Amino acid sequence: MIQQFTFFILLSIALFSCKKATVIDPYFFQNTIEKIDMKAKLGPFKKSEKPFRIIDAYIDANLLYLQIEYKAPCSGDDSFEFIGGPLYYDEQNRDARDVHLYIKSSSDACSIVNQTKIIDLRPITSVEQRDAEVVLNIGGWRTKMIYVYIPQ
Repeated sequence: MIQQFTFFILLSIALFSCKKATVIDPYFFQNTIEKIDMKAKLGPFKKSEKPFRIIDAYIDANLLYLQIEYKAPCSGDDSFEFIGGPLYYDEQNRDARDVHLYIKSSSDACSIVNQTKIIDLRPITSVEQRDAEVVLNIGGWRTKMIYVYIPQ
């Protein structure tokens, strides 16, 4: 009887310890894939036709979230471009690039709006390999940001 009881306990422990627990992230169903507003591109800098102010900026994976304030047009949206200049080495001998936001102005301006633009940074990476870094000097933003390329 004791042997059967011991066998039953050991069998129960073995069966229940092998069970794989599935944990679902509580934020999984709330998160959606965010809409990318523009892709960064390399090219010559242009002077923005419309003044703007950068309120906040941060990088998450391959995306730059740029919160800006500017005068929006009464009829529709302005067009935006995010342009990166040539690659150079900074004072710490790291790959660096100057980047600027360009807003092509429409003729009218109605109200000041505060928007967050999501920019895909992959086109301005220094090397398309995992963990390749480039220091971004964003025109109008006070701090340099380090962008680390993450392959998809």
